[in-house]
Amino acid sequence: MKKKNIGSFVLALVLCLSLCCMAAGEETLTEYRDDLYSFSYPSSWTQGVARDGSIILELPGGQSAVMTFAIKSDMIRYTGDPEIDNPLVEISVAEYSEEKARADGKNTALDGSYELIEVNGMHGFRAAGKWLATGWDLALVILTDGKTMVSFELVGAEALESEQRLLETVKTFEQEEAESNAEGFLRCDGIQFALDYPESYSMMDYGLKDGCAVMLFADPADPNNLFMARTYLLDKDYTEDMAPAIAAAYLPKSTGVNAAPETVQIGGREMAVIRANMDAGPLAFYVTGSGSMAMAVLFTGEGAVGLAEQIMASVEIK
Repeated sequence: MKKKNIGSFVLALVLCLSLCCMAAGEETLTEYRDDLYSFSYPSSWTQGVARDGSIILELPGGQSAVMTFAIKSDMIRYTGDPEIDNPLVEISVAEYSEEKARADGKNTALDGSYELIEVNGMHGFRAAGKWLATGWDLALVILTDGKTMVSFELVGAEALESEQRLLETVKTFEQEEAESNAEGFLRCDGIQFALDYPESYSMMDYGLKDGCAVMLFADPADPNNLFMARTYLLDKDYTEDMAPAIAAAYLPKSTGVNAAPETVQIGGREMAVIRANMDAGPLAFYVTGSGSMAMAVLFTGEGAVGLAEQIMASVEIK
């Protein structure tokens, strides 16, 4: 072989080996995607689902993990303006104090430090802390785009090292607002049920919690006016005569109200309702159902209670 050809061969071999090494060093990525958001993570990570529906990513070696979820919400909106965002962030961070975490039997304990961040046009914060079960460092990242709230909790050194690369891949998707047939209302089409809510209200869709859907709606102009809807899975098919007993059993004890259900006809269906007047204003707790599912809606505040029957008439259980 001529020297010139040998030189060309060696150069080609070196280039080939270099490309192979580069390819081996760049780990392939797996994309997670649902209706609200997407992100990419190394394919060597193992994806699972927690009981509350959160996505869990376990890193090789079992010393690091990432927990993430997204919820449809316009209640919390970070803007990037410290004067607006700092008070909201401080409330959130206080909810994860070590004292509170230990009292509640939870592992996420924040140390109180945080910074405001922006990622791909979303605004939010990053807070530091510890995972109490192991003492590993962690970071809690919350981001919003005005319609969706995204959460990432990175636990352990390797997960924290991957933070920037992971967050750079996050995307949220536009959510279409469905109009109701009723003027001044929007249609909320959830996983297990749909209903109308006032277009002036903000909403938060918590998704599924232990198989049950939870949604919260609140009037930004008066926080006393709100209603929360959730489902309950039954061990037998729902019938209308079950509604009073279900209402009495599931009326939140925190209301301090003596459960005295009565039946009402709304939208062609018989429902149970518990009404009461509290120091903070009126309360109404409705129960209906279909199939193997019951649905309860708690209304508080004069404005929300005044709209309760119209909202209950719009309920569709899937």
